[in-house]
Amino acid sequence: MGSLDFVFVSPLLVGAACGVVLNVRRKWSDRGKLEKIFEVSGLLTKEKQGENTVVKKCRLHRKTAINGGTEYVYRIPLGMTFEDFEKALPRLQDGVNNKKNGLQKEVAVEYDGMLRIRVYDAPMPEIIPYANITKGWSLPVGISRTQLVQHDFEKIPHLIVAGTTRYGKTVFLKMAVTTLIMNEPKRTELALIDLKGGLAFNRFKDVKQVRSVSCSPQEALTHLKAIKADIEARISYFDLKKYEDVQEAEKKGERFSRVFIVVDEAAELSSQGIKDKDDKADRQECEKIMAYIARVAGGVGYRIIYCTQYPTADTLPRQVKQNADAKLCFRLQTVKASEVVLDEGGAESLPYIKGRAIYQTDRKHIVQVPFMSNEYIEEHLSEHKEERQHENNEGVQRKEGDSNIIEFG
Repeated sequence: MGSLDFVFVSPLLVGAACGVVLNVRRKWSDRGKLEKIFEVSGLLTKEKQGENTVVKKCRLHRKTAINGGTEYVYRIPLGMTFEDFEKALPRLQDGVNNKKNGLQKEVAVEYDGMLRIRVYDAPMPEIIPYANITKGWSLPVGISRTQLVQHDFEKIPHLIVAGTTRYGKTVFLKMAVTTLIMNEPKRTELALIDLKGGLAFNRFKDVKQVRSVSCSPQEALTHLKAIKADIEARISYFDLKKYEDVQEAEKKGERFSRVFIVVDEAAELSSQGIKDKDDKADRQECEKIMAYIARVAGGVGYRIIYCTQYPTADTLPRQVKQNADAKLCFRLQTVKASEVVLDEGGAESLPYIKGRAIYQTDRKHIVQVPFMSNEYIEEHLSEHKEERQHENNEGVQRKEGDSNIIEFG
């Protein structure tokens, strides 16, 4: 028989070994992960009290089950700001996820006097098919975690849209134009400025609600001058009738169109860096007219959708930005670009998902913008198309018998 060897192992060593295994295999709750990230990220304050230093951390006020996840509500230490926690969002997002798993959780943060952190068990859908569920002058901006988010041009006349190419900006523009035409076919008029060769709006050129398509700064200037003249005429008419705005005029029985000036790739309209004097002068005049429309024309029924891939102080004029109280921002490459549009970071941290955006008014929503296919556009706009000659696309034409309806043709 073989001999048996007995080895004495100290209970202390066994306990230590088990402790290491338990530490390695410990399963952290989402709350535990969040609070550990707070700690290692320095999201706490320290106060000197005599000879001692007192550390003050976020205190959990409430944990609540919500649709699709859990909400953690914290009191934050005095002296800290919500911005501190917003900057930590990528760390919170990564921290609650096990990257080996296919299904990734998503984290959202808000502040209303309390820090609200929502941990969702699954990501938002990456594609939401378009459905026409809006009316009047509203657009379906997107679906957030909790609701359908709409933009109402009667409440907020001007909208800025920004985003790196291939993340959904042009798709949104085509959806916006199509929705406005479907919702209000008799009172929607569109002046499209497409400075990327006219391709983005090519399928709308024969739609009767589209009064002009500009493909160069010079064409844009011609059409913008005509629009400015019509704005001045409408303002004079409102002054004569003692109307405060277009809504009051319509309550008195008048009928007015809404004229949408849609600019795709505003960087190409900028005068900055242009050396040719005539070209520069044309662009500067376009910038002045756009600023004029943004300042004074919203009340009389003129709306701007102003879009750019490369937001800078030059491509997003100050007066247009100041008078556009709504922004739809898809992913941008840098914090600085996000700050130009939103006055804060965030767009640079959006996931690499087409159609994912931040919609900002007096508050922010992260949304998935609905996808409208080109086939849908062709099907639903076919009844609004007419044969046109495109060689001469200048001037202003008015409908006979209705001085209030202005068509750009």
